[in-house]
Amino acid sequence: MMIFVSSRDLKSNPAVLWKNNEVVITVNGKPKAVAIRIDGNPREILDMIERTRAQLVLEKLRIYSVEKGFDKLSEEEVEEIIEKSRCSS
Repeated sequence: MMIFVSSRDLKSNPAVLWKNNEVVITVNGKPKAVAIRIDGNPREILDMIERTRAQLVLEKLRIYSVEKGFDKLSEEEVEEIIEKSRCSS
């Protein structure tokens, strides 16, 4: 179960981090960070989180491209846009 804890409350009771699987840390009532309990290699967990973030960004880009009609561009049109952007940089 995910719980929400203010940064102020966390200072006075840090044990909440290891007593719960997921903790959302808030500042002025707004979520600012997520702490999760881990078992195993922290690097593996962080790598998995980065892969998930990348997948979310990619999905947002796909949705944006469909909304803007970019999914209808031909390969030639895409290459033309890429070439123009390279020349302008």
